[in-house]
Amino acid sequence: MNIVLVGMKHCGKSSIGRVMAARMGCAFHDVDPMIEATHECEAGERIPVREILIRHGEDHFHRIEGHVVCELYLRLDRPGSKSVVALGGRTALNTTVVSLLKAIGTVVYLRVPADVVYRRIEKAGLPPFLDENDPAGSLMKLYQEREPRYVDLADVVVDLDGTCEIEEAANRVMASIEEHGHGRQ
Repeated sequence: MNIVLVGMKHCGKSSIGRVMAARMGCAFHDVDPMIEATHECEAGERIPVREILIRHGEDHFHRIEGHVVCELYLRLDRPGSKSVVALGGRTALNTTVVSLLKAIGTVVYLRVPADVVYRRIEKAGLPPFLDENDPAGSLMKLYQEREPRYVDLADVVVDLDGTCEIEEAANRVMASIEEHGHGRQ
């Protein structure tokens, strides 16, 4: 069984996903580094996803992201496949690939309160897509726009308050998947 983690930037998709994959004894696929590698192959420059978006624009970014998701779909959409995939925060908004996400596996939305997400983002450095004059308000607007899309896409929604350690968060996610009947092949 494949598990696809979605949610806002800094909600824990990559950290929780790595722990889950290790416990399940399966591969872990993090879409952001895959986007960076694909961009490097095409453009000859290795830059972070944030820079790809700034320098080359949203259309280019979505095209690269779509290529990566399609590659994962082709690799993982088969009986007996077992992987954990961590998507970027915007991937669920990429209408060209949304239909593939459910085909890849069980989609799990990691819902973390907006104020917790903001504190984490602030600590790591504010991204350029937030309004520098009102970063907290800008994030809240993004959160409110994305929340319904994440919920609609998800097979399972896991509420994480941001206070538990990564191991405990992974436990909660795995228990929720099992509880909702998605843990069986």
